[in-house]
Amino acid sequence: MASNPSSGSGRLTRRQYMSAASAAGVAGAAAFATACGAGGGSQPAAPTQKGPVTIDVLTYAGITNPTGRGQWFAKITPQNFTPQTQITVNWIEAPDLAQKIITLSAGGTPPDAGNFEDFNAQALAGKGLYKPLDDLIKRDKFDKNVFWKTALQMLSLNGKQYGLSNHGNFGENVMYVNLDMTRKAGIDVPLATGEWTTDQLIDWSKKLTRAQDGEWGFWPALYNYSDMTYIRLFGGDLLSQDGKKCVIDSAEARAGLQWVYDLQYKFQVCENLYAAGNGGGRDAMTGGFKQGKQAFVNWTTGGAAEWKAPGQTAIKFDLGITLFPKHPSGRRSSIIITHGIGVTGTSKQDAAWEWIKFITSKENGVQQVFGGAGSPGARPDVWEDPRLAQRDPIFQLSSKTFKEPAPEYLPSNNTYTDVNNATWPKLPDLWQNKVSVNDVTSAIAREVNAILQRPPA
Repeated sequence: MASNPSSGSGRLTRRQYMSAASAAGVAGAAAFATACGAGGGSQPAAPTQKGPVTIDVLTYAGITNPTGRGQWFAKITPQNFTPQTQITVNWIEAPDLAQKIITLSAGGTPPDAGNFEDFNAQALAGKGLYKPLDDLIKRDKFDKNVFWKTALQMLSLNGKQYGLSNHGNFGENVMYVNLDMTRKAGIDVPLATGEWTTDQLIDWSKKLTRAQDGEWGFWPALYNYSDMTYIRLFGGDLLSQDGKKCVIDSAEARAGLQWVYDLQYKFQVCENLYAAGNGGGRDAMTGGFKQGKQAFVNWTTGGAAEWKAPGQTAIKFDLGITLFPKHPSGRRSSIIITHGIGVTGTSKQDAAWEWIKFITSKENGVQQVFGGAGSPGARPDVWEDPRLAQRDPIFQLSSKTFKEPAPEYLPSNNTYTDVNNATWPKLPDLWQNKVSVNDVTSAIAREVNAILQRPPA
């Protein structure tokens, strides 16, 4: 779950955390254009409506930035899509995608297509801001089943498909390893298989921690969906599957949060949970790691896109990447993280649909990793593509291990934002040792359950 970026106790959107850098953007764009040329096996279907026509597309802020999904869309669309279709895209940037489409639609000027966060998809569809894609999918015999089922579920409402996924990953369950530190300590992390446990992580982190030298074993990612990584690892969750009850006060969920708390206050393998998960954001969490002062840090596969990019300068030591360790019971943890793209039903719907098929194709799903757009496409054929394996084996290992990410359970009454605000901003008090796990989870459960009793939003 996520909200808008802010300082202090605010939570950052998924987009901020999953945007990844790449020094191979131009090469990636060229490779994409070649692969999508005549005879390309991954070439998007021929458009049913060609231009010349211009469509307005609501997209991520930062189309002139060197990295990010917005810049990749703005780069690859005129290079390959427009010459083929004569469909030109006019970009409407917004840091808050949901608020922007609400404002534009209220003013009578909706975009023809737009990006939206998965956690806002159902609320936006329920307001009529996006239109179902089902008739277009049927007309073009488009195979939507190439996407992860959980990604499609997040972008659907009442049995209708309102969006296709432009990217996705399995959550903050990838572990990045400073191999210079682990080898010096005689520790052999099972990178190829990811077969290790949280008990081993703690034992090794203790050996690698030298507080007097500013060196620490493990600093966990602490954002809303990464908090879910630990909660699910211990068998818990935030909401019940039907979205009608908060279950963060269960014994399993509490055990996951207690394990994170113990990293600092019992095991003493990380310096400051509060700085890692609040205020400083991902830069604080990865700062010590990039400086060579931290042995383990978890993130999404965005790190493989950014830190394994040719010419990158952030990581100056031997970097290892593997899966986050299993619970001693053998349980692993994942959560779907994706965004969608949909049409608004304007008179240019057919042209907007052609762009959506183009930007959610397999080839784009692969090349956006090399083009600085972060996570791959949310489809198995992307994650299993050998080109991603050449960047790092973690992509295929993740796909083989999880098959597809576990769904995120959403409030049945579409009160996502209120549930979000009643949950994750309370946890920093735990990380600062101001409250107990039992007290904070009880308080969250009371407030969230009251929210879930409201009429549908």
